Amino acid sequence: MFASSPTTFLVLLLAATPVASQTCPPPGESEGRCIELAADGTDEVAEVQISPGQTTTFVFDSDLRADELTLESRERFEVADPGKRTLTLVPSEKIRGEKPSQATVCFTDVASPECATFRLVVHPAIAERQVTIFRHARSVDSVQAELRKTREENSELRAENARIRAEHDRPAGLLGLFASGMVDEKGIPSQDITKRITTRESNSLAKTTVTAFRAPGRVAIGLWLENPDAAKSWTLQGAVLVGPKGEQLEASFWPAEPIPPGEWRRVWIEVMAPDARTEGPFTLKLWEADGQRTFVIGNVTFPALTVGPGL
Repeated sequence: MFASSPTTFLVLLLAATPVASQTCPPPGESEGRCIELAADGTDEVAEVQISPGQTTTFVFDSDLRADELTLESRERFEVADPGKRTLTLVPSEKIRGEKPSQATVCFTDVASPECATFRLVVHPAIAERQVTIFRHARSVDSVQAELRKTREENSELRAENARIRAEHDRPAGLLGLFASGMVDEKGIPSQDITKRITTRESNSLAKTTVTAFRAPGRVAIGLWLENPDAAKSWTLQGAVLVGPKGEQLEASFWPAEPIPPGEWRRVWIEVMAPDARTEGPFTLKLWEADGQRTFVIGNVTFPALTVGPGL
């Protein structure tokens, strides 16, 4: 009922692939999360992020025992009819703010590990949509795949370190903006998008103005937000931009101070992303520290870059 055609294709592909060759690909080469289960059972219980009303599908490379699913707080989930190698969960709104629960599945064959357990961590706005599980012994191929993954991660860290060092070599203030190529004489392209924004009735904050900004390799949003709660402050903990195809761009925010009851604050959201990934329209999701209250707006778009030196 919940499985999409790409998931069905992946299940068929897994069924046709020899077990010994199934290892997690390097980061960025596949969609969703990938988990490997070692035969010696030394794996830590993997955490999987779920969110109320959002679908999370587990795809396995081994057949499951449909009658041996153990799911804590099962009444809080809608469970699709388990497939031969898939398990689809949709948490209800009642799970919001609850402590993590566990899901355990068992396999039909006699190989080790016989079962796999996952720790389901509730997030107010973001869920891992697909989790692929490879179950096999720690072979040479598996170790080599892990080494390749580690080398690639180290390479990414070195590149990020080089970028940070290069930025620190530039001057600060306005001179730094010109030196980085983020602005020229025309400034940063911006656009008031308040009138086109869509909101949700469940939003726990009110907004007056929304302004979108774009610079090479990054976008930003400025919002005036009111906390209508007369008794409780609203403390922003995280933000994410969700694209038209469901892609998620992690965002940073400022300031981090709480919005006192009944007061307004200017909040800034920034996302580092290649220009090709910021076409939109996007949905912006904000959530507070205790995870109970959220703020979501849709139809967020960003202005085009101006043509000028360094842009």
